[in-house]
Amino acid sequence: ALQRLVDDINIKRRSIYAEKAKEKKTTLEAYSLTAGCEAIARTVAGEKYRAPDGSWQTRTAEPPVRDVRCP
Repeated sequence: ALQRLVDDINIKRRSIYAEKAKEKKTTLEAYSLTAGCEAIARTVAGEKYRAPDGSWQTRTAEPPVRDVRCP
C-alpha cells in the first residue's frame, strides 16, 4: 500500500513538473533538476535529504551536498 502511495505521488509530481517545464520552455529533466536543487537548498538543520550519490543525509548547519549542476 505504501509503494502505491509513493508511486501515485511521483506520477502526479512528474505531471506537474512536465506542465511547468513546458510553460518555462525547458525540458522535464532540467526543470526536475532545478526543483530538486531548490528543495534541498530549503532544508534546515535536522531534516533529511537525498544527496547526489543517492545516500540519505541529515542537514547540518553546513550547506547541503547538492548536484554539481545545481544553479
